Amino acid sequence: MPDYTPVTLTDADGSLAVIAPQLGGWLLRYARPVAGHGLVEALHCSQAVIDRYPREMYAGNPVLFPLVSYNHAQGKDHHYEWNGQLHPMPQHGFARRSKWSVVEQTAVSLTLELTDTEATRAAYPFAFCHRITYRLVNGRLHWEQVVENRSPEVMPFATGFHPYFAVPFTPKSERAACFVEIPEAKRMTLHDRGASFTAKPFPAQNWSVQEDVADTLFLAGLKKPELVLVDPGSELEAIFNFEDAPQHRFVALWTKTPEEPFYCLEPWTALPNAFTRAKERELILLDPRATFRAAMWMELRKMA
Repeated sequence: MPDYTPVTLTDADGSLAVIAPQLGGWLLRYARPVAGHGLVEALHCSQAVIDRYPREMYAGNPVLFPLVSYNHAQGKDHHYEWNGQLHPMPQHGFARRSKWSVVEQTAVSLTLELTDTEATRAAYPFAFCHRITYRLVNGRLHWEQVVENRSPEVMPFATGFHPYFAVPFTPKSERAACFVEIPEAKRMTLHDRGASFTAKPFPAQNWSVQEDVADTLFLAGLKKPELVLVDPGSELEAIFNFEDAPQHRFVALWTKTPEEPFYCLEPWTALPNAFTRAKERELILLDPRATFRAAMWMELRKMA
């Protein structure tokens, strides 16, 4: 069982968010009281999942940095090459497996910070400061991400979030009834393990969570940077909005099987294997002393 002290944020309407700073700044829960349902969990989480950390993190909303998904280089999985040097890097980066520090805390907000250490520099030779602020406002959960390059050289990275939404939201419904409202976009298909990709139109549609996305559905250029997970049986929906995160141009939809109690809607700044495809300009190349910012929010509510 991991050693951690969770921080609980509580809004005036009874909404709550639970974050584990020591477990990768992991947002474990976001829940909101809804008439006729009581307190409803928007994110899938359980103590059994937490107990498997860091081996598994199929819950909450892990932070992905400085890599999203995988990268392979020079015939080695979980490695990337930069400036002629080969470096190891685990799936989705090291941020979700690192201890974050609490910088500021109120009843409704929490600011966490991750900075480079000897351990991070062994795999990622850059000095950085990464802050995330979670904030509850009228039942809606906002968060802001700020990455500062403290190195004397350009710092490459990709970043994203990996929320595991609960499906269904309540026992009054069934998983098979749930769907995602997806705006018009482009479907991205990877080739040769991400060495290249092709794009084709993806019309706006209601995408059933029963569709098999074990190999991940990648989308780009959403007409509106927002996804809505709808549970008609419970008459509830979760809105995930990232219009204030313009560099999160890609979305990954994933779940292990169509029977899992979760469904992932993941905004990323890059596709898999982005370091190997550096010429595609998916990587963020942050100048010395420059700052990257992104903001998102999610809200559980009655269906509109």
